[in-house]
Amino acid sequence: MKKICTILLFLAFTQALFSQSPETQSEQESESSSETHAESNLTVTNITFVGLKKTRDSYMQSKVKKFIGEPLTEENLHDLETALQLEGLFDDIQISIAQTNDTEAEITVSVKEKITFIPLPFAMYSSSGFMAGGVVMDTNAFGQKHMFMLGGFFSNTSKTAMASVAKNSRTKGIPSVSIFLSGSKSSPEYENLDDDTILKYDALSFGASVSLSEKIGEHFAFKNGYGFKYLDTSDDSKYEGLSPESLVLGSLSVGFGYSKSDWNGVFMSTNSASLSVEAGRTNLDDDGYRYPLGFSFAIGEQHPIFSDRLRIYQRYSGFYGRKNHLSSFKGQSAGSVTILPGNFATERIIGGNAGLEVAIAKFNWGMVSLYSDYQIVYAQDFDDDYHFMHGPNGGARFYLAKIAFPALAMGVSYNVPKNYWQFAAAMGVSF
Repeated sequence: MKKICTILLFLAFTQALFSQSPETQSEQESESSSETHAESNLTVTNITFVGLKKTRDSYMQSKVKKFIGEPLTEENLHDLETALQLEGLFDDIQISIAQTNDTEAEITVSVKEKITFIPLPFAMYSSSGFMAGGVVMDTNAFGQKHMFMLGGFFSNTSKTAMASVAKNSRTKGIPSVSIFLSGSKSSPEYENLDDDTILKYDALSFGASVSLSEKIGEHFAFKNGYGFKYLDTSDDSKYEGLSPESLVLGSLSVGFGYSKSDWNGVFMSTNSASLSVEAGRTNLDDDGYRYPLGFSFAIGEQHPIFSDRLRIYQRYSGFYGRKNHLSSFKGQSAGSVTILPGNFATERIIGGNAGLEVAIAKFNWGMVSLYSDYQIVYAQDFDDDYHFMHGPNGGARFYLAKIAFPALAMGVSYNVPKNYWQFAAAMGVSF
């Protein structure tokens, strides 16, 4: 079975490396036809959008105004297309050039908008349980990329309702603002690194947060957030083990991030880094209050190699906390891995992954890809011992062109030292 899987993966990678879809060929022909204009000494004087329906023209003009007055070069045209792709609003972008005189030219951008107002069902199944639910969301509210979301989900351990609204900033000096609210009735389960359930209890919880984000230049951003969490575990639990204390927590976070992206017609190449600190005040200690603290970081990159259809990716991240409540512990995603139990949580973890993703087929409705990586992680278990673990991970992803979110994904990973498998499949959410 393993040999068959290896052969299939090899054939898929080979086919993608040495073949091109008609879409890719037409993109290359379009690029070559604009070289004459792009290499001439012309200045861009105007950018016009054709095909906007929901998105406001004034919003798009605010995103491309930096290209007006600049030379008409291949590099600037490429940067323009990348900027439009990063908006996540269009599934088709065509750029044409018209020379107006000896020194000036105008650009026309023809677009087809993605569906951004949708009732979105989602579901996920993994070795640790299931989750299903739905939301009504608009990722381009008022045509200015504001966002609102209302919905909920249930799983084998919880029932949760949630709502969110975010206002996207168009002006420097005025931050973007987002508000998130949630409430749940749950019976959280916690597993150790041996994949054994060690704790389960009943809880009622409510959370609220406000986040501010301000761009600094083209690629940097400063973020700060304010949060409140209420957790009631005072009911008599029918489960074995000592339930954690009830909690009232107020928190403040500060973060700094960097991101630079480039679009090649198939995948988005990205270099990114982030660092954040969160401090809080709780009511947990007998002498009054406890002051939890947490530090987190993430570094990642993804870019094509050998072919536009094949990209290499890697990501490394970690979390270090002190005096945090059990409900604030982090899962395996804080270490950028999937080889740990789904219900594992820890106050200290660092890890990463590195691998390849190949686009095996591209259609009008979207794209199918295969990915494979190797993961390493160093984490603190519930007995306070630290463990180093590693293992392979792989699966498939299905991207929809018409809708602004990943459609389907499925993957399997293997923890070599602990000798267990983890499987996950998701629709409308990532794992």
